[in-house]
Amino acid sequence: MLSPTRSRFGFCCRRKRNLLPLLLLAFLSILQTTLFAEALEERVAYEQRNVDNEAVSAYGGKVGKLDAIFLIEWDGEPNTTLSGFYYYPSRGRKLKYRLTGTNPKPGVLLQEFTPTADGGEVLSANCRLSKRISGDRIVWEGTMKNTDGRVLPMSFSRGK
Repeated sequence: MLSPTRSRFGFCCRRKRNLLPLLLLAFLSILQTTLFAEALEERVAYEQRNVDNEAVSAYGGKVGKLDAIFLIEWDGEPNTTLSGFYYYPSRGRKLKYRLTGTNPKPGVLLQEFTPTADGGEVLSANCRLSKRISGDRIVWEGTMKNTDGRVLPMSFSRGK
């Protein structure tokens, strides 16, 4: 005969009840990730609509684990310059990290500058990204090497 707390498979009934909150948490996490991804895409589309320079493209992406929105002006030719900025939507648009760099084949070399309290800026990272096409998206991905020694994954993409 089975004990009241054991099923025929050997699992405790209490454990089954404890699984429900974990499953609910996993579901909410997936839902939240999907909603944030949609919100980021909507924000990128908004930024692109409000750009008054055709050479500037808006991208959605990540720096480390944080979502980021990038606005980058491309010169258009290989081995030429590009410039722009990115910000973290979760931290607001006021804190922008300026980007400047070159576009040698097959990737992009960027320098990141962080604003300082006195209104200046300081070099805070060097980034190396490679381009790939994934379906209908242009994807740039690589690493950001911060001047404090941290190395973070960095990526951004947009539709073709």
